[in-house]
Amino acid sequence: MNYLKQSNMITKIRNIKATVQQVLTLEPKTRDNDRLLMFKIWAIQNPELKIDSYSLWHFAQDFIRGRYADPESIRRNRQILQARHVRLQGPTYGHRQKAGIETTEQIKFE
Repeated sequence: MNYLKQSNMITKIRNIKATVQQVLTLEPKTRDNDRLLMFKIWAIQNPELKIDSYSLWHFAQDFIRGRYADPESIRRNRQILQARHVRLQGPTYGHRQKAGIETTEQIKFE
């Protein structure tokens, strides 16, 4: 991977992280709802999403072309930020962590 491409990737990751942190801070309902968090971030990236005439077809084309942050990147950044900053955790954070540990333990023995 060349330096310029790597630099762009790092910048993109930092921008996604900053945007996720901003949305988690300003929109508490997104702290326990990844779908809402993703939509809010995508609406920041493309304000046209809020316009009725912007079709699913347009969204799909833009999504495929990479105009929007990757859903997994948004989820991972939310997970990291919430682990580091208690103020960004939602009401179900503890329950989700416990459920994740239990699921991991169950999978080990199957």
